[in-house]
Formats: sequence, structure tokens, C-alpha cells
Amino acid sequence: MIERTRTSHDSDAPRIVVFTSPGPRASAVENVEALAHAMPDARLLVVIGGRKLKRSAWVRSKFRRLRREPVSYPLELLGQCASAAASKLARAPRRPTGDVTRPDWDALASSNVEIRRFDRMRSKACHDAVRDFAPWLGISIAAPILPESLFSIPERGTINLHKSLLPEYRGMPPGFWELHDGATQAGATVHGIEAGLDTGPIVHQRAMDVPKFTTIDGLAAQLDELGEIVLLEAVEKIRGGTADERPQASPTTPTRSRPAHLVRRRVARRLAAKHRSPRGVAGVAREVVKSIVLGAWVHVLTKPRDLVQRLRGTCPATVLLYHRVSDDFRDSVTVGIEQFRDQMRVLARKYDVVDLTTLLADRGKPRHRPVVAITFDDGYEDNALAARILRREGLPCTFFICTGIVGSDDRAFPQDTQKLGFRVPSLSWEQVGTMARHGFAIGNHTEGHTDVAAVPLEDALEQIRLATRTLEERLGPRGPERWLAFPYGRPKNITEDVRRALPANDIDICLSAYGGQNAPDFDEWNILRQGVDANFSILALRAVIAGWSLR
Repeated sequence: MIERTRTSHDSDAPRIVVFTSPGPRASAVENVEALAHAMPDARLLVVIGGRKLKRSAWVRSKFRRLRREPVSYPLELLGQCASAAASKLARAPRRPTGDVTRPDWDALASSNVEIRRFDRMRSKACHDAVRDFAPWLGISIAAPILPESLFSIPERGTINLHKSLLPEYRGMPPGFWELHDGATQAGATVHGIEAGLDTGPIVHQRAMDVPKFTTIDGLAAQLDELGEIVLLEAVEKIRGGTADERPQASPTTPTRSRPAHLVRRRVARRLAAKHRSPRGVAGVAREVVKSIVLGAWVHVLTKPRDLVQRLRGTCPATVLLYHRVSDDFRDSVTVGIEQFRDQMRVLARKYDVVDLTTLLADRGKPRHRPVVAITFDDGYEDNALAARILRREGLPCTFFICTGIVGSDDRAFPQDTQKLGFRVPSLSWEQVGTMARHGFAIGNHTEGHTDVAAVPLEDALEQIRLATRTLEERLGPRGPERWLAFPYGRPKNITEDVRRALPANDIDICLSAYGGQNAPDFDEWNILRQGVDANFSILALRAVIAGWSLR
């Protein structure tokens, strides 16, 4: 139970122990990073408990799953083997350029974060290390079940982050069983740890509506983001003495564990079918023909051309343009969350992904391998989730933002009020700062998403100057990049007078948005970008990168 009264430790630098497990737990690293940044005066000890199973134990665990899932588990293993084989056969890309790095425990260790690893959480060495640290608060994030002898050591007890609206949906994985049951809400909860599984008193929680076009992994990604927010708010409440704990009611849903492969596939197919437009025989035939043509273009027809370009050093650069990554919409400026994640994994596995700084530095030099760069325009709130996905893949990206709309609670992007009839939330400046801190570049998209060709020249330039000044004030020493992506991005949306005036207004390059690829000696005042939307399959994305024209 977490005490509500303040103690002498509150006035000192708080000591927080974080319990977690080994493995690729990106969300756990991100949560600790956020804690360390939000509480710079705190000291954090991260206890990573667990070790790789011995071969005999690993084999026994596989046989247990095989007995439980005699059909589903072999199919899952077959899919894993096929995926591993495809990865080995893929062309090995170069390491992405830029300052973005994946969330990693070793990279996180700093003056106020200490990382300790133990083979077992229950070991005496682990208990002694935690006692010696004398923590004020314990936090469990994706940790194995903790013994009471460990979670009771912190002065104010230990809290756990659980990604559901407790008392409902105890167990795992986040969001899946809500989708399985057709629930309309999901959420994240911070609760005190007791002997039972996810049964302790609720400290803080937040709900979210299940998005209209959600997918299994898309909802899980949103719950990762929501969980971080709830955790930070809960710790702030506890530290300030305002946490109002309440016991959990009796749940109406059972405690569940990881679903069988076939159950997961069934839910995924149901979600996909729910929002698929009726196509009929003719529609299906068109999709088949389209896939055959695009497949031939990517895997066969472009190979002789690609070889010639490599030998001549004339390989192109494709700059991709995104706007929104959301499961609330499916339109010409939106891609789905899981769709975006899958696209980024393909880019990381098959292509040389570069940041714009590298692209500019190599301008005019022979290019013997095609490259891809990633950009976003406008500054929608969901760009923070896109940045989280990009960072997990280690991919660089430049976010061009409208400084008068970002950070506003009421000012809308004009295209949304025209097409949708309502405001779509924008990034906060805190989120922009986090993205910049994680190594993403921030560029100029004017102050108010102004069509610079539709207003007097001086008004257009003032929109650009306002955005530059705001970015310099908000980003501090790092500052913004001297790059402009002009709104709407069509040839008609910029004039030669504006282009000629850009160097005198602290702009070094200008990016458009009407498709095409960039030769090694590209025009830095008209860098071509290819927009990506919800209609882009993986094959369509690869076809565009291979030079397929959509114009």
C-alpha cells in the first residue's frame, strides 16, 4: 500500500527503483527516460531481473505450448521461420544516418540513472542492492512477478503500470482482449502492487476510445504512449501527496494471457474486414492485376536499370512525405499506426535510409546506391507516436511544423476545417522538444500553414521568419534546421519570387510535395517528395521507391 503522507525524503532527491525484465522492451526504456527527464533531481536504479532460459527449460516450454496449441503453435513457428529467412535474403542496408538511436538500457545509463542486472529477481544479491539503494518508491514496468520481500522494500511501496482499465482485463497482452471482446474503450492504470496479479489499489488511470480503424499492434502502440503519460502523472501525484488510492472492484472479465496464434489471426482478420470497402469480383481482379504489375516492377523490370545506375553513380534519392499516423482516419494524408510501423521496418531492412543533412552533404557526388529519406509535414499530435516508432527502428526523420498551430489548443490546420469540419489536435511544444532531444530534425512549415503563393511576397516571407524565430526560441541551443517545406507543396503553391528571397531569410533548402525522385545533382530549392497515404501497401511503397510514378 502506498502511503499518502509526506516524509522527510520528499524534500531530498527522491530515489526510485524500477523493476523490469530483460529483452527488447522498448516501452520500458522509454518510460524510464521520461521519468529521468521529468524528475532531473531524482536518482533512478533500474533493476533488470531474469536470464536466458537454459536449453532444457526452453525445450520444455516449447513442448508445453505445443500441447496447449497443437495446430496454432506450429503455424506460428512456421511464420517466424519464414520471416527470419526473408530477413537473411534481404539486401543488407547501410546503417541509417543521423542522430537518432534506438531506446537502449546501456545508452540510458547516466549520472542519475544506474542500471543493474541480476539473473533472478528473487536472489539475495538483488534484494541487497535494492535495500542499499534505500528507494523512496518502486515502479514495476514489464517486470516478472515480484516477491513481497522485494516490492515491500521501497518506503512508499511499489506501483505497477498496467495497460488496461483495471479491474477489467487483468493479464496480457495490452489491448488485445479488448479488441477480441469488441470493447469500445481501453486504457492504462497505475496501481499499487499486492500479492495478487494486477489486484492492488488504483493510484491513477486514464481511458481512451478504441479508434475506428484500429489494429492489434496499432492499439498496443497507443497504449504504450498513454501508459507513459499515466505513469508520469501517477508519480507526480504520489510525490505531491495528492494520490487518491481506491481499491479495485470485482472484474467482469477474466484474467487472460497471451493468445494463441490462430486466435490473434482471427481477431486481426475481423478488424481488417470490418473497415474494408466492398470490392466485388471486378475490384478483386483489379487488386490482383495491380499486385502483379507492381511486383514485376519492383522485382524484375527495374533490375537492369538499377544496375546501370549503380555503375554510373546516378542512383536516385526518394524523399517520403507523411502527415498523420492515426487509426482515427483513412484518407489522403493519413497512414495507419501498424501500417506505418510495417513500412518503417521494411525501410530499415531493405533500404539505405539517410537524414536530410547527409542527403545535402552528398549532393553532386556520384550515388551508387539508392537512398530514402523520411519527412513529416504540419505537426499533428500523432507525430509524437510516429517519432516513437521511428526511434524504435533507429530511423532519422525531419518534422516540418507550423509554429503558430503547434502548441495551440484551438487553432486548427486550415485543410482540416475545410475537409473534415473539425480540428485535429497538434503537437505540444513539450512533445516537439522531446522529438528534438531524441535526435529528430525540426524544420519550417510557416507559422500558420500559409499558401505562400496566394499572399503578398512580404506576408509570405513574414510567415517564414515568424516560424524560424519561434523555432529558435523553443528549441534553444540545438535550434531548428534552416529548411523550408512550403505548405500544400504543389508547383502552384510557391512563386519564383519567394524562392529567390529564401536565402536572405535564413532558409538553405526548399522541399515540395508533388512526387518524383531526386538525382545526385538535385535542385536544393526544389527537393521532390513523394506523399504516402492509407492506400499504400508495402508493395506500392517499394514500387514508388523503385521509380513507379503516380503522377
